[in-house]
Amino acid sequence: MRTHADEVNQLPIVPWIEFRDQSGWNDALHLGRKVTWNARFVVQRPEDAVASIFLLRSGTIKVAAASETGLQRTLWLSGPGSTLGEAAMFGHHPYMHHITVIEPCVAYEFSRRVVLEELLPRHPAVSVALISNLAAKCYVMSTQVEEITFLSVPQRLARFFYGLYLARGSERLPLSHADIGDLLGLHRVTVSRTISAMKRAGLLESDTHEIVVTDITALATFVTETTPQDMRP
Repeated sequence: MRTHADEVNQLPIVPWIEFRDQSGWNDALHLGRKVTWNARFVVQRPEDAVASIFLLRSGTIKVAAASETGLQRTLWLSGPGSTLGEAAMFGHHPYMHHITVIEPCVAYEFSRRVVLEELLPRHPAVSVALISNLAAKCYVMSTQVEEITFLSVPQRLARFFYGLYLARGSERLPLSHADIGDLLGLHRVTVSRTISAMKRAGLLESDTHEIVVTDITALATFVTETTPQDMRP
């Protein structure tokens, strides 16, 4: 696990993937097809064939694993600068996840031929962006296992809020308690109780659909400390 000093210099890994700098794509956008998706639109379902990848320019999508009985577990949320479909395309597999639009999106679609014959050999900045997206997804999944194993529930939530605060550059985090539980694999009641304890400690404020970080320094410090008794859910 990283120390608090490391956390100050490096963003914590959270299940929210976005890249503010999309300039590496600018010279390649003409090779793609611009698409728009409204909220609740289903972009892909498990077992769909992979014919292209997508670059998300704006908006938010949810990537979820789905069981044969219809149960879902959110793996991560993706925002601007993230890509869809590259792992399935390069791994020669159909889509494995259920991808749904949370906030209206603008994206660019690049066909398999364009990816293999144009983007990868002729646009090195795009290749780096694709590798960065793959790396981010790998780190999200491995970090979730690490945190479930080594961190208490309050520390997991503190780390999540701290990472989102830094990644988004905003103290306002547009997530409900149910959303947070879904992302972290926690029961909503557990999330609500822990958030209530954090509110009492002066770290957060919250309402039905939003979390507000009120003391980022204390929140960052708490990530690496032993959980006090009054912070247990």
